[in-house]
Amino acid sequence: MTLNIVNEVDQIKVIIKKKIVKEKIYDQIEKSGIDVLAIYRPLNNFFMDKIMVNLRKKYICKNQIKKGRSNVRELLRLFNNGYSIALMIDQRVSEGIPSPFFNKEALTTTIPAQFVKKFECRVVPIYIDRVLDTNFKINIFEPIKFEKDESLEIITSKLNLCLENMISKNPSKWIWSHNRWK
Repeated sequence: MTLNIVNEVDQIKVIIKKKIVKEKIYDQIEKSGIDVLAIYRPLNNFFMDKIMVNLRKKYICKNQIKKGRSNVRELLRLFNNGYSIALMIDQRVSEGIPSPFFNKEALTTTIPAQFVKKFECRVVPIYIDRVLDTNFKINIFEPIKFEKDESLEIITSKLNLCLENMISKNPSKWIWSHNRWK
């Protein structure tokens, strides 16, 4: 796998080429000095979930943390040790706050907003675009700036708007396998 980094005005574009299945994307990111952990939602099927966790650890990100309150300590421990958190904010959640998403209220995770408020950390939007078959372009945008007095609701709304803008560029590439507005 080759990473070509091209600096542009507002974003860094990383092109990932060849052998995407055989090599780990996050290994390449970690080689650049960034430690990453991913929060995931377990599959409903316990047996399939075990298989998926192993596949995620092998090919996606070796540090996987299951979403939920029971894993908050581990999440905080790794975060305090310098790990970046990868979290897909477009997932339907049963816990969260109603926040506008494509002009409809959708329950949305507040995890990023809570980290912004408590740790004054940066939120870096990332968009992965399939270019050809096994070629992908990862767009890493500038961190979103938030004011100290912004509420969880405002921060979450801004993040949803950022996601809407990414999806609107090419909606056919958004993987959407659940009812986001349920």
